Amino acid sequence: MSRQKKIFFLGFLVFTLIVILLTIDMALRTTAPWNRKKGIDRVLPITPDSTKS
Repeated sequence: MSRQKKIFFLGFLVFTLIVILLTIDMALRTTAPWNRKKGIDRVLPITPDSTKS
């Protein structure tokens, strides 16, 4: 292989590894929608006193 092909291949390999690592990192930090609590329950907690007034 020529020097230019080696440099291109090395750059492609590094770029691919960075994209794979970023994808894994985002996947680990994200919660699946079906594993989340309902959004309205977190924003407006319903207490017994709040419904009386």
